Amino acid sequence: MILGLGALRWWGRRPGQSLVGWCLALLVIGLMGRQLWRVGRALLTQAPGDFRSTPNGGRRVLAWAGLGLTGGILALPWGLWGLSSRFWVRLPMPATLVNWVTLNRRPVLVVSGLLYLALVLWGLIWGPRHLPVTTTGHRGTGWQMLSGLGVQVGLLASWFAMSLAVVAVNRLADRCFSTQVVRWVTRGSLLVILAGFTLAALLGAVTLIWSWCGQPIQRPIHPHWALRWPFWGLVVSWLVISGAVVAQTVRQPDRFQATVTISHRGVDHGVGVQNTLGALRHVHQEHPRYVEMDLHETRDHRWVVLHDENLQRLAGRSVTPHQLTLRQLERLTVRENGQSARLVGWDRYLRTAEALRQPLLVELKTTPQDSPGMVRRFARAYGRRLTRDQSAVHSLDYRVVAQLRRDVPALRVGYITPFNWVAPSSVPADFYSFQRLSVSDQFVAAAHAAHAPAYLWTPDSSAAMTRLWALGADGQITNELSRLQRVVAQPTRQAWWAVVMNFVLSYI
Repeated sequence: MILGLGALRWWGRRPGQSLVGWCLALLVIGLMGRQLWRVGRALLTQAPGDFRSTPNGGRRVLAWAGLGLTGGILALPWGLWGLSSRFWVRLPMPATLVNWVTLNRRPVLVVSGLLYLALVLWGLIWGPRHLPVTTTGHRGTGWQMLSGLGVQVGLLASWFAMSLAVVAVNRLADRCFSTQVVRWVTRGSLLVILAGFTLAALLGAVTLIWSWCGQPIQRPIHPHWALRWPFWGLVVSWLVISGAVVAQTVRQPDRFQATVTISHRGVDHGVGVQNTLGALRHVHQEHPRYVEMDLHETRDHRWVVLHDENLQRLAGRSVTPHQLTLRQLERLTVRENGQSARLVGWDRYLRTAEALRQPLLVELKTTPQDSPGMVRRFARAYGRRLTRDQSAVHSLDYRVVAQLRRDVPALRVGYITPFNWVAPSSVPADFYSFQRLSVSDQFVAAAHAAHAPAYLWTPDSSAAMTRLWALGADGQITNELSRLQRVVAQPTRQAWWAVVMNFVLSYI
């Protein structure tokens, strides 16, 4: 089963759907059922034997396979042996459903969290009661399952701490050795991390099965000498598959490429108030490729440069842009980081950017209060102008993306993802602005397969910037522009520790 999971991770690096991949996944599920069943039998002191000779053996295997599949679903948010992103990036969804989830993400996340908790309680903690995969006298209690789950969490936490120590060693090695030595250190580190994860996952899985079976007291097992040969064969097979996974990780294309630097809300290191002219003029001196900024429609159907839907935080007034005209909004003073400035209308902001010859990345925000035809009016008024300025537009609302791509084909229009859970091909765009916390090299590769750049938001620490650079990001949207410029200017040899860190994070 472990070999199958490793092979599935290796094969899953290839973008797109694959018949071989699906067949391999079904094979792994079958192996999972068979091996979980055999472990359960061994823990209950039954002779291994041939599972076909046991009464109801086939049904038991199917039941254990179903249990393993349930465990896989529960593990999806937590890495699933490094396979989670390989699953999500291949999940096709209608664009309308993706957009509905995005626009209603907070209630969707709350409901999803409650359903997940219910599945954990029903299928795992109280699972032995509801899923009769063992005999009546050998079903674990809720407390036994909780203790088994605690052991699993403790093992993975220990593995993670060990992995962070390995990353720290790599960070030191990156500064002290040549590129060739650094790459060999990286390979060895990846293999050590993978071995540690395999051991932690194995011990944790056996502990959970033992708890499921009621934590029976076991007598010492003395395996026959003939059984040692298959064991060593499995070790060699693990080394081969793990070596392939490590080699694939080290040889990932597009790593440490030239990065488009983008100032988030027109700010660098807290100088100036977000989305104001003073901040724009200051950050322009840092020469970003784009200045990212936000637009809201006003009561008189114009646009104000503003991120928040409510002005309480910045201006101390609990009003929305739809309740005030542009002239009223321009009279308001906004404050941030001990500084103050006036709100500015979109036309004036655009004229200033054009005078500075500064391309913009415009986030067009939508609310239920927007006027009918708002996006079409924006396209008619500014589409060609933004195209001429080599600016771009992106939005969380896919209806905006689709409308602008239809109305202004020459304008670059991107889709913003608040979390990454669906195949990018489900929501075609000219580029993608991926949220960084749930992104992986799989989503970057999927964007590249569609010939679309992948911009990632919003890394502010040097470590986060380096990790995203190592993922192969085409650009980064940040509040710390000058820091990002320093990070992507460093020798790539000093950033290979981030490859190891990304590998660790892909398993959790």
